Amino acid sequence: MPELENLDDVSFSELMNRSVSEIPQLCHEWTDFNAHDPGITFLEMLMWLTEMQRYYLSRITERHLESYLRLIGTTVRAAEPAVILARFFSEETASVTKKTVFYIGDIPYRPIGDMITAADKPEVTLCENGGVLIRQDLTPFKGGILPLYFSPDDEKGTNLMRDDFYSRAKIKARLITKNAEAECPVKDGTYGLYQSGFINISLPEEFDESTAFLRLEIISDDYFKLPPTSCFNSDIRELIQLDKRGNTLGADGRVKENVSFSADIGGQKVSAAVYKEIVIGRNAETPQDSFGRFRSEQKRLPRAADKEDYIRLAMETPGLRAEVVNVFSKEAGKVSVCVKTAAGDLRENEIKNLRKVLFEAKPVGTEIEILSPIIFSARLVIGAKTDGWAGGRKLMEHIGSVFEPLEKSMGAPINMPELYKQIGSSPVVSEIRSMILRLGKGIELTENDTLKLPEDGLLSLDEIMIQ
Repeated sequence: MPELENLDDVSFSELMNRSVSEIPQLCHEWTDFNAHDPGITFLEMLMWLTEMQRYYLSRITERHLESYLRLIGTTVRAAEPAVILARFFSEETASVTKKTVFYIGDIPYRPIGDMITAADKPEVTLCENGGVLIRQDLTPFKGGILPLYFSPDDEKGTNLMRDDFYSRAKIKARLITKNAEAECPVKDGTYGLYQSGFINISLPEEFDESTAFLRLEIISDDYFKLPPTSCFNSDIRELIQLDKRGNTLGADGRVKENVSFSADIGGQKVSAAVYKEIVIGRNAETPQDSFGRFRSEQKRLPRAADKEDYIRLAMETPGLRAEVVNVFSKEAGKVSVCVKTAAGDLRENEIKNLRKVLFEAKPVGTEIEILSPIIFSARLVIGAKTDGWAGGRKLMEHIGSVFEPLEKSMGAPINMPELYKQIGSSPVVSEIRSMILRLGKGIELTENDTLKLPEDGLLSLDEIMIQ
């Protein structure tokens, strides 16, 4: 959007000087331009009105700006409260309503909904044939919801899932007692243990609590490795930064992790500590901020015009832990997108999510091919003399850093003379007698050879042997 032009850029005196300077050309008989002349007085009145009109025409009020924002399909964002996770500690089971206010310092927080803090902590066990067993006193949660918070160890840098994308897996919960089994409804905010979130399990009103335990079944078409039991927590709850009147402090209401707080619930003290902040509060947006946000959003339209666009879209695809992406075209009208994920090969639902993003962004008439990379497992055998008792270990670390760019770039050229030079530059190397890189399938490179990997080829240095 263009910037709005300033119309109030001429002062009253400048308007008068321009007007008086044009009088001799328009009326030769008019020769007296002093203030006592009635014509000059009348002209001063007109220029005063002109200056006022220019001022009001240039005035863009908040109401005008909000109207312009509605015309382009956006609105001013209101303040947004922060949402935190807190770990609760209770000597006895306590019921806490969503109207309860916890003060962390002077910042008010309330539960997202009614919740129960249980003194009994769950015992989580991974099953050999897949699934998770949860044993704890389920009595307080009868007819209600048992919230189980899941936080993966490797969630940094992952793309959050959205409702219109495919989950990693489906989670089913079964309540097992001595004499019966029943399936419990599950609302999964983790998208199949993909990201942090709550697994809310609805329990029936009647069951034999003395023998009851829960079993979570993970159903997936792909190979699924269960995370460690430390990833599951039942003492973590969501709190939203709102006071009794529903007011929010926005970004001004942030709190630090591990801060302790408590509240008196019916004569019982309920203690907690801040686990982490999951939604950062946002202050009220001005109309000017809204226009700036709109401009930045327009620059990031989900369209693919070049290689960098395809790579960006692949890296941003929800439900895809992409580590390395390469985009190439071997024939007109066909684009190949090759992706290496944290788990290795692309899984079925990851391909579905990537296809959804790329097919919506591709130009009309373009064919998209989604590939997993061909991994060239490499073994480096190097004859070298090193200095010091730790020289071998330091040389291996140096070789790893030299090969790291190759392991992060598909279709990279392997220039052995250059690698030989870089490895020999290590201060712990006194002499290199030989260097051989074996890539399998009979491919063997010496210090004088070069080889370019295919566009979907990726080097993986699996072994280093120093002789």
